[in-house]
Amino acid sequence: MGLGLTLIAVGVLIFVERMGMGYGLREGWPWIIVALGVGNIFRDTKSLPAWVTAIIGALILGSKYWSVNVSVPPTIKTYFLPGLLIVIGLLWMWKYTKD
Repeated sequence: MGLGLTLIAVGVLIFVERMGMGYGLREGWPWIIVALGVGNIFRDTKSLPAWVTAIIGALILGSKYWSVNVSVPPTIKTYFLPGLLIVIGLLWMWKYTKD
């Protein structure tokens, strides 16, 4: 279900961008992270990686569009998101290798 919601989110964002509305994949990529997390929460409500993914996506959206301002040093800001995505990916892989 998470992959399905993600594909729908990507399709909608690309569609909106091509219609010229100014909001597309470049601005809306955090919604993809939220869709992955929420879709997998629907599948398994006890899944820690699903909850972490949804919460991280919501925090990214909050910092991007609302007044959630966090002062972070530039070095951490540069490497935090890629590192976080790698950790989330490893959590997903670890969860599904155990099943």
